[in-house]
Amino acid sequence: MDEWEYLKIDLNQRGPREDELDLLNRAGADGWELVGISATNIAYLKRLVEETTSPAVRNGQHPAVPINAADDERWNSSHEVPIKYRDAGTGDTWTGRGRMARWLKVKQDAGADIEKYRV
Repeated sequence: MDEWEYLKIDLNQRGPREDELDLLNRAGADGWELVGISATNIAYLKRLVEETTSPAVRNGQHPAVPINAADDERWNSSHEVPIKYRDAGTGDTWTGRGRMARWLKVKQDAGADIEKYRV
C-alpha cells in the first residue's frame, strides 16, 4: 500500500519578492503534488514516501520541509519551536523563524541591539 506524506504551505507568508507560483513550483520540483488551496490561502500538498526513505521518516518521526520564503528549515506542526528572543517587560517572544516579530523589528529600527533580547 502506498504511503503519503503531507505538507501545508502558508502562501500568505511568502517574501516580498516571491510569488505563490514560485513556492508551488519549488515544492513540485521536490516531488510534492498540490491537493488543494483553502480559502485562507493555505496550500495542501502530498507526495509518495519512497522506499528509499528511512524507516524513521516513514513512521513520521522526521518532519517534512516547508516551502515558504520565510523559513526553509525542517519542521513539524507537533514540534515545539524553542523561543530565541523574549522581551521581559512585555512577555513578547519570537522563535527566530520567519519574518522578524514586529515588536523586535520596532526595537531594532529604533537602534536597540536585539541580542539583548536573546534567550
